[in-house]
Amino acid sequence: MTSITKITPDTELDNELEALKDDAATQRALDYYLKPAVSQPPSEKKVFVVCDGLSQEEALVCASDYLRCGLSMVHASAETHQGPHRDQFLSVAFFFESAKQLLDKALDVQKLSNR
Repeated sequence: MTSITKITPDTELDNELEALKDDAATQRALDYYLKPAVSQPPSEKKVFVVCDGLSQEEALVCASDYLRCGLSMVHASAETHQGPHRDQFLSVAFFFESAKQLLDKALDVQKLSNR
């Protein structure tokens, strides 16, 4: 019986990997996948832009409406799923509802302070 420590590692695979280290194609692939793009500036394009003249109250109302819509979608998804997925949807619904309540409270406070 041979002990594990007496088995020599396969050096053929190591030699193949060593040969790839100096390969230009390997370097290009590593640069492509691992290095950030230096020549291209970060994109400043946004899908959603809030206009400058939006009041705080309008922003809170819109955010509350978005959360209401998200909450509706999550509840609909929870109704169609069973098991752990349903629990996950209900967990997300809890966070949506909590955030919506916080926004609604902020709106109520702002309305009271404007009177």
